[in-house]
Amino acid sequence: MKVELHSHTHYSKGEKIRIEGLNSPKEMVRQAKRLGLDAIAITDHNEFRGAIEAEKEGRKIGITVIKGEEITIAGDRHVLGLGLTEKIKRDLSLEETLDAIKAQGGISIAPHPFDLANKGIREKAPKCDAIEAFNAINLDRFSNRSAKKFALEKNLVTVAGSDAHCIEMLGYGLTEIKACNNADSIIHAIKNGNTKPVGTYVPISVIEYWSLKRFNASYSQVMDYIYRHYSAPKRWVAEHLLALTKKSPGKIDYFFKGLAYFSFGTAIFYSAAKNAKNLI
Repeated sequence: MKVELHSHTHYSKGEKIRIEGLNSPKEMVRQAKRLGLDAIAITDHNEFRGAIEAEKEGRKIGITVIKGEEITIAGDRHVLGLGLTEKIKRDLSLEETLDAIKAQGGISIAPHPFDLANKGIREKAPKCDAIEAFNAINLDRFSNRSAKKFALEKNLVTVAGSDAHCIEMLGYGLTEIKACNNADSIIHAIKNGNTKPVGTYVPISVIEYWSLKRFNASYSQVMDYIYRHYSAPKRWVAEHLLALTKKSPGKIDYFFKGLAYFSFGTAIFYSAAKNAKNLI
């Protein structure tokens, strides 16, 4: 079975940039079906409504939906809960969060454990049932290499995830699972290590598209954040860059494309330095 274990709908919201996910649960599930996937997990940030809506749509069109949540724990780190029956509140300790997941009969996954944004739980990943050894939007590569190396050293169950925040991101980070085509069987198979992470990275062009859509949809909220937290000249630069997003699509997209590649290159060098000790 080919399974997408990490995806977000428009119910996922951010703090600095309000809009995270671009598409509805229905659209995400239908895209997974079009891609020929056997199952998809909906794991919105600290939300469960998308998973419930997606499960209903999955039954209609014949694709398995695993209800989940990407939970923010104390310290602003993330844990995935799969096979849940209800929302788990945020900002609990890691141990409290894992206990809450188990109480619902679910399993826990450590997503993007060594990511550049420091949202992963890093060396605490063995406390989870599985580790995300490949995350399709960790474009710096070194974050995933650190995760894979760590998983091998600790003999951990490994999975992959697209971390899809729009339909265009779906299907890049998949997990091949030996299981029957239902949520309970998939959860049981992951817990027992019957998994094989596969996939490729989301193209930079898709990341650029998603970023511009997010900024445009969150324009007022981001501008307010800039005014409240930035001082000159940083505020002036941020204001003008944000204003340029209103000119997309258009010739300005060449500028954003160049900016995206520059950011990608910078991220690679930064990640290499940050993860050096994990790769030796």
